[in-house]
Amino acid sequence: MNFAFVSRTTPCLRRSKSPSLSRAKFAVTFSIHRGAHMTAARKRKNHDDNIDLQSYSEEAQLKFIRHAQIVGQKQGIDIWAQPVDTLDVMIPYATAPWSKSKFSSIKERLSQWLLNQKNKGKSIFSMMRLVSYDSLPGTDSQTMGLMGALRMPLHLCTSSSTKSTSWVAPLRKILLESYISVQQALAKHDKEELSRLTQLPYYQETEKLVKKGKANTYVWTLHGETSPAKIISIRSTEGHLGSAPPPYGNRLLVNALVKFDTEQSLEIYDAQGNALHTPEPGASRKGSRVPAKKYRLTEYYVFEKRMYYNTPWQIKERLYPKPGKQPLL
Repeated sequence: MNFAFVSRTTPCLRRSKSPSLSRAKFAVTFSIHRGAHMTAARKRKNHDDNIDLQSYSEEAQLKFIRHAQIVGQKQGIDIWAQPVDTLDVMIPYATAPWSKSKFSSIKERLSQWLLNQKNKGKSIFSMMRLVSYDSLPGTDSQTMGLMGALRMPLHLCTSSSTKSTSWVAPLRKILLESYISVQQALAKHDKEELSRLTQLPYYQETEKLVKKGKANTYVWTLHGETSPAKIISIRSTEGHLGSAPPPYGNRLLVNALVKFDTEQSLEIYDAQGNALHTPEPGASRKGSRVPAKKYRLTEYYVFEKRMYYNTPWQIKERLYPKPGKQPLL
């Protein structure tokens, strides 16, 4: 649904040599800061509770994380459930001279081409990790057999495929269903469903949209896909770094950037039932409803799934193409 989406830049944490450690730092700092704050409130002592994990060795950081987990458990905090930065998924852009992408120099064009290749490589590696953890819906490495194993390299390289026979076909279906459910929840002002299917920072955008349109009634309709939903960038890493394996699933945290190219409409009615939207040309009124004009929308959403929780794929963020650049996929 395209009410009046609010663009938001996600703050970035300082990266360390270990990607998994860097993504755990937010959770660790959150837990430790909260614990330190509570202790200070009780004891009324002044102390510096700022923690710079960058100054520690990786071994010391891991010890610190284990300690934070113990502290979190005592305080009823699950440090692995805390918000983390979006992984480095990206929109690849066309670099051919005849494309619509504009570059200030050959160097910039070459740099973008290299970024595109890097995105492919990281997506392949992430697909490999998902398969090895049996975390790709519809794919079981234990039962795929010899022929399946021989075809694995081909499937790993086709994360952006839209074929019904590709390994990502079941995942694309799940992500499309989640996208539809979120748009329907927005139209119904269903905050409970939105909290289940979205997370920060996108959840804040949905809150603003619901608040802005609470006086009106909305009817959202998906008329079809102009082109199939496509995963254009996928990343996976170990998001659970506890000393013991998680009680559910596995340690993976996954981000998938998905392109949706759809035809949809949005009917808007005020409290008196008056239509506030542009009607579909030539369409006849259906009872109290006035069919809305159809629009083609191309949208890019980042979905996140923490495999160590029994939760659905959630929309984490909406991305927008750079001005003057033509998306490659």
